[in-house]
Amino acid sequence: MMKLQAVSNRKLYLQIADQIRDQITAGAAAPGKQLPSERDLAASLGVSRPTLREALIALEVAGLVEVRVGVGAFVRGPQSPGDHLPEQSHSPIEIMAVRRMLEPEAAALAAQSIAPEGLARLAEVLGHMQADADQDRWSSEWDRTLHLAIAEGAGNSMLREILDILWNSRSEEVDKRFHDHLATISEVRQQIMEDHRAIVAAIVQRDGEAARAAMAAHLDYVSAAMLNTWE
Repeated sequence: MMKLQAVSNRKLYLQIADQIRDQITAGAAAPGKQLPSERDLAASLGVSRPTLREALIALEVAGLVEVRVGVGAFVRGPQSPGDHLPEQSHSPIEIMAVRRMLEPEAAALAAQSIAPEGLARLAEVLGHMQADADQDRWSSEWDRTLHLAIAEGAGNSMLREILDILWNSRSEEVDKRFHDHLATISEVRQQIMEDHRAIVAAIVQRDGEAARAAMAAHLDYVSAAMLNTWE
């Protein structure tokens, strides 16, 4: 008989997290100890740093490590073999990549099609976001509301439904923790607020090309922040 092994359909970052978890629970890293740098871990495992970062966030959600932005990941303790990783089918990096494909076009369509009440809604939501920014706070719910209001203004129900699915994925544990870490960085919050003002201004001016460019620049910035601002 052929000896075959089952093929895992788990996301690569969860498979990587499994390996690090097993090392932690086996006692290879004591509670309070800092794990090797992302660069060293990624090289040892033969994976990209984005994948390694998703794995560390999954371990944090499971309570196995504490991620300190700009410093590194530290083992929490005590640990037990029962500690489990969040089971989800979506990668935060993949979600962002699909948003980058779709949301610039949604913004361009909204600039052409949004109704006056839609513009009023954008202004209202942007006002709430600015009020939070003035208090050095960030609300992921207002962020979601603004982006989906733009999708609604595009006038394409299928596009709106697809973007709603993507934003629902943002509520999954690993994705939410990923963005929560970004929200702790003041300069990231400030830039995202400026991006949103530029997107809304272009839509109000009915400038589809400017709206597309502003949304693309915003998502490119967030994608880069997800990968580059932690160490």
